[in-house]
Amino acid sequence: MKRTFLILCALALAVGFVSCRKDEPEIQTEEEGNSIILNPYKQWRTSSLPAYIGDISSMPKDMQTVIRQRFPKQVGLDAAGIIFAGASDLLANRDKLAAAAAGGSYVVIPGNGDASLLGANPLAVPATDLGLDPMFVCYNGYGPGQYYVMFDEREILDAESGTPSMSEEEWKELLKVNKGLGADGGVSVSDYDNEREHNENYYQSRMDPFVEWVDATYMERQFIKASSSDYDNLRENIEQSGQRLAANYPFTLNKYIDQATFSDPDFLNKSGSITVEFRVYPLYMLSSNGDKAGDYYGVVSTVTPHNQSMWGPYAASHGACRNRIYGFWFSEMDVATSLVNSDGSAVPGVEYFDRPIPENKNDSKTYSNGHTFSVTGSVTGGMSAGKPYLVGQFALGGTWTSSTNYTLETINYTLDSSSPTVKYHYWSDNVKLTDDWDDWSLINQNFPAPVRSEFSAHTMWVWHIPSSVVKDNDTRQFSLKTKISLTYSTWYHWRGAVEYDSNRSNHPVDVPEMRWTLERPDRTPWGFIRLRNATSNEMAHVSFYGEGQESGTPITQLTTSYGKGEEARIGLPEGTYNVVWDIVDGDTGTKIGKWIYRNVKVHQGYDETSSTIRISSVDGQPLD
Repeated sequence: MKRTFLILCALALAVGFVSCRKDEPEIQTEEEGNSIILNPYKQWRTSSLPAYIGDISSMPKDMQTVIRQRFPKQVGLDAAGIIFAGASDLLANRDKLAAAAAGGSYVVIPGNGDASLLGANPLAVPATDLGLDPMFVCYNGYGPGQYYVMFDEREILDAESGTPSMSEEEWKELLKVNKGLGADGGVSVSDYDNEREHNENYYQSRMDPFVEWVDATYMERQFIKASSSDYDNLRENIEQSGQRLAANYPFTLNKYIDQATFSDPDFLNKSGSITVEFRVYPLYMLSSNGDKAGDYYGVVSTVTPHNQSMWGPYAASHGACRNRIYGFWFSEMDVATSLVNSDGSAVPGVEYFDRPIPENKNDSKTYSNGHTFSVTGSVTGGMSAGKPYLVGQFALGGTWTSSTNYTLETINYTLDSSSPTVKYHYWSDNVKLTDDWDDWSLINQNFPAPVRSEFSAHTMWVWHIPSSVVKDNDTRQFSLKTKISLTYSTWYHWRGAVEYDSNRSNHPVDVPEMRWTLERPDRTPWGFIRLRNATSNEMAHVSFYGEGQESGTPITQLTTSYGKGEEARIGLPEGTYNVVWDIVDGDTGTKIGKWIYRNVKVHQGYDETSSTIRISSVDGQPLD
């Protein structure tokens, strides 16, 4: 505290010293550029998806109201793109809800609801070191599943009581010096009620990130579906099948600003949240690929601190002394993400196949978030609820490219990838502090947009777990763990005739560590069978049976017919198979005979040649 200025400040102190009013500067029009600072809640996003809103009585009443406001297009259950279902809905409409989720609808259930009733993997809900329960879980059955979890706030903090800036003796001295000043020495501005603004916007600020996520993932799915013909098979299936995990954690900061002994205190009370989103693409390269074998996890990470609802500067009058209060603005964030065993222990041997980007490029405001993930060898796709979700299950190499440009204006960052834990540090040192309250354009410049509004930190990398850790047919699963440290800042400035107090402080947010259990890759060894038609007729209805089986329902059947010299090709897990086919007249389609090739042994390999067993119809035996 700058106590030497107390008496000088008193020379400008007017009557009205007993009470303190929290006041808001005159609100300018949106065109004048003020709404982004004092009215950040003016335009909330509403979703265009038709919504069914069932029994949501277990949610807070204010949240129920916000849901109805943000999803205004309300329809019946069968027509809904997003469904809010309570416990009673789960009980009464379980089959309908599961079918809707499988068909691509977003189904929202209470946090204590059983997501497995919808076909979801309950392990996709992250565990936290604080043991928190979610407010709700959203599940969509697209690919291996898309998940969004909104947590309840651990506790609504009471503002710290703080220490008055002036002792009783100092205040009496101010009164004594102030006697000669008249009433015109005061400053009058309109009323500002921080607590009221917080109560009205808490659930609005919680819902906005969720609405954005729903709309973004829906549009992304439509884009992939429309452009899938442009993708090679491996890339198409990876893009459509990435496990998508998102969690939103809320927080409230209550800052005690300052208080003269005989005045009301000033507080800054704001609520925000942080959204963590991962898209994870698991692949497995078979042991026949030597040192390239093992698990591959492509990870796209997006961390978004929702700063807009935290920003709320205001002015308060204390007699002739004005208190300028700025905050809360984003100060810094640390994000550490690692791949661990299911018990949280380190995975031995994990390394980068593609290192995280951006690397350290602090001289540039723009970075490119793009990787080309190229694998050459025999690979299998991911698993969901115990079933492979990569169509075809087996491929011999492919390329997947994800590239987007992002701008982090005024946000600096460093990357430490010296270990398999990806560590980013973000901070802003471009904030300039001034007591000039009247020039709003200057305030906008002094507090750049990313520190007082939304910004997202994007990155991507690929981990490789070697074959010394994971083997063919292994069923073990790993977990993704992230720990975030987030800090906001405030600054207040008391000034009368001269400055007499100025203070900047930092406020850490306690974000829980989150751990997701990842879907495992399908580590089943695969190989190819090539059956050549050596007859002058057509070969049709090529069917594949397990060892010892020759009829009934086949494991799989090819619907294409093959002329003389053509080959039927299929990928199958390692094992012994009986191959059955019909020989038909190419002109009439009349069946000439049924043939079988017994005990065909499929084996894996590192390329097409080494993983293929070739057989010919001329070596088959008549089956009937």
